[in-house]
Amino acid sequence: MKVLLINPPFHRLKGFGHTYYPLGLGYLCAVANRLGVEARIYNAETPDINEKLNHAENYNQKIKSHKKYTDALNDSEHYVWKEINDVISSYHPDVVGITVMTAKYASALKISEIVKSINGGHIKTVWGGPHPTICTKEVIGEPLVDFVVLGEGEETFEELLMELKRGEDNFGKIKGLAYKTNGILRVNPVRELVQDLDKLPSPDRENILYPERYFPNSFGNMITLRGCPFLCGYCSAKSIWSRKVRYRGIDSIILEIRLIKERYGSRDFYFWDDSFTLNRDRVAAICNRLINEALNISWGCTTRVDLLDEEILLLMKKAGCDYISIGIESGSERILKIVEKDITIKQIKAAVEMIKMSKIPFEAFFMIGFPDETREDIEKTFQLMKEMDGGTVCFSIFTPYPGSAQFETAKRYGLIPEKINWSDYSHQSSENYFVKDISREQFKEYVDRFSKWVDSKNTKDLNVTRLFSKAFNEFPNLVRRPGVAFHKCKTLLGIFKRRLFN
Repeated sequence: MKVLLINPPFHRLKGFGHTYYPLGLGYLCAVANRLGVEARIYNAETPDINEKLNHAENYNQKIKSHKKYTDALNDSEHYVWKEINDVISSYHPDVVGITVMTAKYASALKISEIVKSINGGHIKTVWGGPHPTICTKEVIGEPLVDFVVLGEGEETFEELLMELKRGEDNFGKIKGLAYKTNGILRVNPVRELVQDLDKLPSPDRENILYPERYFPNSFGNMITLRGCPFLCGYCSAKSIWSRKVRYRGIDSIILEIRLIKERYGSRDFYFWDDSFTLNRDRVAAICNRLINEALNISWGCTTRVDLLDEEILLLMKKAGCDYISIGIESGSERILKIVEKDITIKQIKAAVEMIKMSKIPFEAFFMIGFPDETREDIEKTFQLMKEMDGGTVCFSIFTPYPGSAQFETAKRYGLIPEKINWSDYSHQSSENYFVKDISREQFKEYVDRFSKWVDSKNTKDLNVTRLFSKAFNEFPNLVRRPGVAFHKCKTLLGIFKRRLFN
C-alpha cells in the first residue's frame, strides 16, 4: 500500500512563495513508515526551483492578491493543479491524506476532485487538521471525502491504515474517525490525547517529494509541547488539542535538534509551540542544554507577553534565540477583555521593553476587525503598532474560525452567512468583514491604510543582520534555485533602496 500526504496550496496560488516543511504530515508519514507502508510527503505550497513568486512579507499585496487564489480555484488549467495531477498520477497512491486549515478548504476539495479523477476514483481520500475536526459533518458529507481523522491524528491514522492494509472495513472501532458506510455518515467517539509525546516517532523529513525545493533551514521547525491553557476568543486551538498541555522530554528535543542539524545541515530552528515559554523552568533547562552542549544553533519561538521576564530572555538570547513572536492583537483594553486575551496594555509595553533590552529581534501580532470593535478601538491598535519600534509587525484581519468563541459572536450578530464560502476565510483575505459597527467601506480603508503602513514599518525595522545570516546559511541551496535567488536578492535590494530614500 502507498500513501501520499499533501499540504494544499494557498499562498502559492496567491503568488507568494512559502518554503517550509509540513511538520504535522511528517508525524503521519513516520507513523505510516512504522507500519511498513510506503509514504511520501508532498507540500504543494512549496514552489518549483525556477518559479517566479514574491518571497517578501508584503501584507498589502497579500490582501489584494486574494482574488488570485479564488480565480485559481476555478481554473483547472492552472499550472499548480496540473503539477498536483502529475504527482498523484505518477506516484500511484492507494491513499491520499490531506491536511486542511479553513483557508485551504476549497483547495483541498480541488485536490480531492483530482484524486477521484485518477485510477477510476478508487484512491481513498483522508482529511485531517483543524477544519475537518471542527466541521466534521460538513466535511464527511462531501462526496469527494472518504474519511476524516479528528483532532490529534497519529494513532487514528495508524489504525485506519492498518484496516485498509488488511482490506477490511471495520471502521466503527477506530476512535477519532468519521466515515461513510452505505451512504450513511458515521462519526466515531473521540480519541484520548497521547499523554506521552515521546512515544510518537520523530517526524519523517526523508520521504519528501521534490527535496531540491527545500532549504536546509526548512527542516528546522519542530514542537516541544502540545496544547494551550488559554481561552483567546479568536483561536480554535483548544478544539484540537484541548486546554491540557503535554510536554516532550528535553532529551527527546535535544536529540531531534542534533539529528536535524547533522542530517540536513540546518542551523536555524523554530519551535512551533503555541506558547514556548509556558513553563519557565523547562525553558531554562532547554536553554542550558543548548549552551552546555554547544549546539551553536539559532532559534525562534512564539509566546505571550505575560510569560516573559528579563532573566529568561537573557538566557534565551545566550542559548541562540534570535527571534520571538508575541501575540498582542489589539491596542484597546476593552477589546482585549472581550476576546479573552487576558493581558493588559501595561503588560504588553513592559514585555516589549524587556525584549528590546535583551536585543532579541521580535515580531508583534496585531489584528483588526473583531465583531465588537469600534473606530476608536482600531485607532488605539494603530497607535500601539506605532510604539513597536525596533520590531516588525504581523498584520492580520480578524477571521472567525469555526470552533472559536468569536465565531459564535460573529454568528450571533448575523455577520456570518448561512452558506459560508470558506475560501474567503483567511487572515489576509480582502473579503473579510465581520464588524458590526463599522461600514464595509470604512473597514476596507482601515485595512488598506494599516497594511501599507505595516509594510513600510517592517522595511525600516527589519533586522538586516539576521536576514543576511539566514541568506548565508541558505546560500548552497540558493545556487541551485536561480528563480528564488533572484527574487530574494531583489527583495534585499528593495529594502536597502527604501531605507536610503524613505
